[in-house]
Amino acid sequence: MNRKTKTAVLVVGAFAAMMGVQRAEAEAKTYTIALVPGIATDPFYITMQRGAAAEAKKLGVHLIWQGGASFSPETQIPILQALLAKHPDALVIAPTNKTALINPIKQYVAAKIPTISVDTTITDDSLLKARITSNNTQGGAAAADAIAKSADEKGDVAIINVKPGISTTDARQKGFLSEMKKYPHMKVIATEYDDDSPTKAFADTQLLLLKYPHLVGVFGTNVFSAQGAGKAVETSGRKGKVNVVGYDAEPGEVKLLKQGVITTLIVQQPAKEGALGVKYAYDILTGHAGKVPKSRLLTNVTATTQNANDPNIAKYFYKSNLAQ
Repeated sequence: MNRKTKTAVLVVGAFAAMMGVQRAEAEAKTYTIALVPGIATDPFYITMQRGAAAEAKKLGVHLIWQGGASFSPETQIPILQALLAKHPDALVIAPTNKTALINPIKQYVAAKIPTISVDTTITDDSLLKARITSNNTQGGAAAADAIAKSADEKGDVAIINVKPGISTTDARQKGFLSEMKKYPHMKVIATEYDDDSPTKAFADTQLLLLKYPHLVGVFGTNVFSAQGAGKAVETSGRKGKVNVVGYDAEPGEVKLLKQGVITTLIVQQPAKEGALGVKYAYDILTGHAGKVPKSRLLTNVTATTQNANDPNIAKYFYKSNLAQ
């Protein structure tokens, strides 16, 4: 081996050793990861926090959980601005609007804070290191199939959604409408927006029941839509005749499911979303970004009145208490 070759080998070896030391130091550091939910009081996001907290404990990460009392950019953006001043090592966020949250997330990117979206997302995904969500289009299609099956593929159906501009519920509505085209004897007669209020969902469904005597099914795209629609159907005496299919599996919904007021729930995996958000952030921070997929879609679980007590289904139902 000549002198030049020896020198090259020594340089390469020194560089590899340096990189190994840097990676070991990165993995030894205690990182702070901020998790900002869409709303802090919702069992979906509470269940997400439980999954994130378990993964953070496993990895030795400090987890900050901070969210607003309502699902809106107006409450979420000030929280993001306050957290930015603390400069967490990474941000995991469920954006409350797919366009309004772009600029606040740009501020994190400018501060070199890697950002991952969970559940909901933004339209400019170039700002994100990863996106984690359930397959909402497929979930909407599954809801359409459940209503069609229960109604022998005949009759009128309606959608009770939250409001336009939320990536997840927009996708659920799109999947539902697309799938309904497969049933020529069924018609989607209305789409109402309840602004995340079960009271409004109840009132909207009552009006639909009065206006459309051939209504056979209602798709509630989130927990409040489903709860309000289910209670309206029950109050009207149409339980068993108008099938309500909802999204998520919060305690109140599960109770209505077991009673047959809601006949089917499309259940997400928020605990897994939270755990993956923390894991992906940790991988990025410790030099393993190559392990992190740009997009991860999780499968949904279909719960019905008939299988709600099956432990293999019930284990996916959401919790209402935060992990300590």
